[in-house]
Amino acid sequence: MSNYLEFEASLDFLYQEVISGYQLYAMEEYPYAVKTDNPSDLITVEVFKVTNPFIERSIHELEMGVGYHYDEVVIRDKAVGIYLYKNIGSETLVKSGDWVQFFRS
Repeated sequence: MSNYLEFEASLDFLYQEVISGYQLYAMEEYPYAVKTDNPSDLITVEVFKVTNPFIERSIHELEMGVGYHYDEVVIRDKAVGIYLYKNIGSETLVKSGDWVQFFRS
């Protein structure tokens, strides 16, 4: 959410969706998702179109630089990029799968 403010001028919000097979964790002020392949594990994602190639590269470098890896998930019949962690740590599970709801509570 804090990085959103930095990049928002180059982001077009498309939609929000709940996807299965992932869990969300709270790493202090930042979330991370991991793939579980368990259909009962749900997370809420927001899908954006990045309108500036320089900002798209900046976001990618930021995410990769802090330990995420890039993957794709099919949402609404389209491949969508998602940044994931490979392993679950000792951080708090966001049971609702909704980072905004969790962060604001």
